[in-house]
Amino acid sequence: MSVKGSVARIGPKHLLTSDPALTQRILSTGSRYKRATWFNALSIDPHVKNIVSETDPIKHNRLRYAMSAGYAGKGIKDMQPAMDKILLAWIRDLERNWSCQAAQAKDVDIGKRIQFLTVDIITQLCLGDSFRCTEDDVDQHDFLETVKMATPISLQMSTFPELATIMRYLTQFPPLHRLLVPSAEDKGGLGKTIGEQVVKQAIDARFGPAAAPWRDILESFLDRGLSRTQVETELVVSLVAGSDTTSTAIQATLLSIITNPRVYSSLQKEIDYALAHSGISTPIQDAEARELPYLQACIQEGLRIHPPLAQLRERVAPPEGDYIQGRRVPGGTCIGFNSWGTQRDAIYGDDPDIFRPERWLVDDVARVKQMKRTCDLVFGYGPTKCLGTGIAGMELNKVFFELLRNFDVTICNAQRPWKSVCWGIFSQEDLRVCIKRRTRV
Repeated sequence: MSVKGSVARIGPKHLLTSDPALTQRILSTGSRYKRATWFNALSIDPHVKNIVSETDPIKHNRLRYAMSAGYAGKGIKDMQPAMDKILLAWIRDLERNWSCQAAQAKDVDIGKRIQFLTVDIITQLCLGDSFRCTEDDVDQHDFLETVKMATPISLQMSTFPELATIMRYLTQFPPLHRLLVPSAEDKGGLGKTIGEQVVKQAIDARFGPAAAPWRDILESFLDRGLSRTQVETELVVSLVAGSDTTSTAIQATLLSIITNPRVYSSLQKEIDYALAHSGISTPIQDAEARELPYLQACIQEGLRIHPPLAQLRERVAPPEGDYIQGRRVPGGTCIGFNSWGTQRDAIYGDDPDIFRPERWLVDDVARVKQMKRTCDLVFGYGPTKCLGTGIAGMELNKVFFELLRNFDVTICNAQRPWKSVCWGIFSQEDLRVCIKRRTRV
């Protein structure tokens, strides 16, 4: 993209852009661009739209309004303490089962444990109880394996939207609907997640005769009028989106930090200084972490260097068409977004492929502000921006600080540190490290 320009044609009626300003214009409130048929592939049931698949702007805004309070933590009791409890249990598990002494060589798949952590956090916040993946050191309900299996299918369906159209047609017939669409009666796959042991059971608890008031995202959805069917599909979307992308962001940023001695040393010094002089809580609180400039720079740089999503997320040009960079774009043209290209924009300087947190600490206030606006596009923009941005940010702040507060972390295989495959959403495995308990500061 940097050689040929910021807009490229990838099909007869399909464009791709890495231009931050154009991305913001297309996604902004009041834009006449609408979600394209690409989003149809993101429906669990072809006949039930969800927050990420709804293409009608009015219906999407209604869903967003009903769901935003839950993600913002309004009415949810002790969101941060609930996250803290799970994080501390995760740290204890690493120390008890996976840390080694200086003379030992004991490795741990930290990537898998990060996945367990993000699943436990999002299930606690959404359902009022975690899956306890960390506690049992297992992929409960085969949740992660199901996501891994489903992402390639979703990519194919979004690449060829005709497949989603065929699926919608076939599933209007009840026998085929039962065969092809996940349901609470299934013994595996996403149906198992919707099923008796997970989402359905959590919802049932809210309608029983002895139902007590809950304070979680599920309760917030119900309080704001979402139907039971809608709540089921939204919760599954929330569990997948709230765990997978956050896990990718943590793993990718951690890998960049621990394979860069200068960055690792600078971050470690900031953490140690804060512990010695700033009265940091255990675990660190979100507001405290946001006061640590180098930690924030590492997080921003991690999201920039490895955006956790690489999906097209196409929008369709309005019927009257548009002009982009002086050229007319006919109505009905689909425009996708190259998030990785966007995060290599010239605003970041002449070394955008290098992980360098210091770029965020320069004195040029206007430039840093523009860089942050560009980096924030990782989470979307305007009325379709990710609702879980605040939760993800809190997790990132806490995980990096607490992990490096408690352990020295070294990569096991510098030649092949992990296995990472991109299906629009990343599938990552075998991020193996050695962790050694640090002397408490």
